[in-house]
Amino acid sequence: MHVGTTLQRTSSAAAPLWEQAFAVWAWRHAVGPRPVHVAIEAPGPDGTDRTDGADRADTADALSAAHSSARCPHLLGAEAGTVIDLGEIATEGRTVDLADPSTPAWLWVEGAAAGSGAAAGSGATGSGVRWWVDERVELPRVSAVVPTFRREDDATAQARAFAAMPFVARVLVVDQGGTLADHAPFTRLLEAQEGASADLPDSPARIELLEQPNLGGSGGYARGMLASLEDPAQAVFLSDDDALISEESLRRLLTFQALAEAPTILGTGLLDAGSPVDAPTLLTEAEHVERSTFFWRSADGMHGPLDLASTTPADWDALLPRTAADYSGWWGTLLPPGAVGTLGLPAPFFLKWDDAEYGLRASAHGYSTMVLPGASVTHPSWDAYRTQMSWSARILHRNRLATAAAHRAGRGVLADSLAHQLKHVLSGLHLTARLWDEGARAALAGPDAWLGTDLRSARADGQAVVDAWRERQRTRTEGLEPTRTSPFSPPAGALRALARALSPARAPRSVLEVPASEVSWRTVLGADAVIITSAQGERIDAFAIDGHDDRSLLVRVLLTHARLALRWGSLRRRYARALPRWTTAGAWREILDRAEQAEQAAKAEQTEQTEQTEQAGSTSTEERRDDSADASREGGR
Repeated sequence: MHVGTTLQRTSSAAAPLWEQAFAVWAWRHAVGPRPVHVAIEAPGPDGTDRTDGADRADTADALSAAHSSARCPHLLGAEAGTVIDLGEIATEGRTVDLADPSTPAWLWVEGAAAGSGAAAGSGATGSGVRWWVDERVELPRVSAVVPTFRREDDATAQARAFAAMPFVARVLVVDQGGTLADHAPFTRLLEAQEGASADLPDSPARIELLEQPNLGGSGGYARGMLASLEDPAQAVFLSDDDALISEESLRRLLTFQALAEAPTILGTGLLDAGSPVDAPTLLTEAEHVERSTFFWRSADGMHGPLDLASTTPADWDALLPRTAADYSGWWGTLLPPGAVGTLGLPAPFFLKWDDAEYGLRASAHGYSTMVLPGASVTHPSWDAYRTQMSWSARILHRNRLATAAAHRAGRGVLADSLAHQLKHVLSGLHLTARLWDEGARAALAGPDAWLGTDLRSARADGQAVVDAWRERQRTRTEGLEPTRTSPFSPPAGALRALARALSPARAPRSVLEVPASEVSWRTVLGADAVIITSAQGERIDAFAIDGHDDRSLLVRVLLTHARLALRWGSLRRRYARALPRWTTAGAWREILDRAEQAEQAAKAEQTEQTEQTEQAGSTSTEERRDDSADASREGGR
């Protein structure tokens, strides 16, 4: 019978290698000098592990059969791109020392499939592998916080999944769209919970629906984190409504956190939901904020998606840390017990940079941040075009500058911002440049102008910029037909862009057609107009560029950055003072109360207007009846 604390477990040899591989370099931060044991576990008739209790004798027989198969299980390691065979794993398992520098960065087991004797008639696909330490630690219960906005099916599926996990105590679903209370599958879930029906058999978790106006991601997470303060002994898991995590991944995070000596915030890697389950693609792993430019970068060597299906840990050197992670994305982040009470709540940013700012704040309080390989969420990949050409780009840049100022960044962030803006202008991505400029001007206005007070209008403010730009482009791009489908070379594109910026306004000559997934300043550089298409080839957007627009926008961008540079010292002091005031529980309660009052006032006004309209309509009907009666009498005379 295995005792101690399980670090990692896979129930079948058919699991993707990403889930099976043991990241020595990561786990040693939590395990320290404790010896780690690894052994093969045979699945039961239903494919589940059976390593305890009455099944111990059957399990021993199954393991013996597995080890007597043609290929005994071997422990493999990977270091510097080389696979190392570390020998067989005996029936009783093996012990490894993570503190030994000669232990490879990655370990995994090959040949764990059950032998014919073990698998006969069982329906099992193969044996699993368990890694554990002798020390027993108690894992805390979890409050899962899931903000959602009009994605009812995603939120329902997420609530159901979390509620079925044995260590989840509360599932706090924060509905900011006002639709879940009337969504039949979700209401059935709540009814099943109350009635202990078959939908949630013996679930210890309680799903709680929290409704509020749309205050963005930061408002949704803040509401859930406020509720979690009712039981500070619980860990808090922050999750997107469409980011799916397995029970095993969450258990690994909890175990790592419980064993670690220093308080640790744990993040999750991001697997592409569009890739097959048995052939995952990793989109991103650990990240950090580059202090010189104050922009997020990979903390490891990843510079693009990593195909995990056709590779082994020997090919995963890009995942080894290059620098310490100092935040994790809130698509899936586990905060240790007590962290919310100590660190406070998110900055009221609506969305973007709230997770990074929270991580920087945690680092200043002595918390570590780690993204644990093998503990991942599955999430749809981002559309970079829609991110940079939508209302959210304004908020992203404003929050970046505000966070940089609050954390005492130098003027390097302004130089980086200006460099990107010059690329946006010259490449013709004028909507992105305008959104960034509006965000920069909002940051320039100081925290008193918006921080904590614009959550209900933040989206509309950005959308107004987008709508005005698109309205102007609509007439300029009617009838445009592409003249080319391949980008200019960088030198040719740069020369064409400079020539256009020095020329008077003119009709587009070079019209580039490009898929949305490929839009960047490099691909559109030099074009006079751009037609954006979907993955299916349908036209979804278009914009034209002329020299007059280039010059006027360039002047605007330069003036904004000059003002930022002149006032940067003052802005740093103001944001550094303001941000701590707006991240307290008391401040967020005031924000939520004001938003609720405004929502009620708006509903009352709408109701009054509706009643007045109905009353006016009723009066008009009566007048028409009277006129009809008069006409009838007149006709009768």
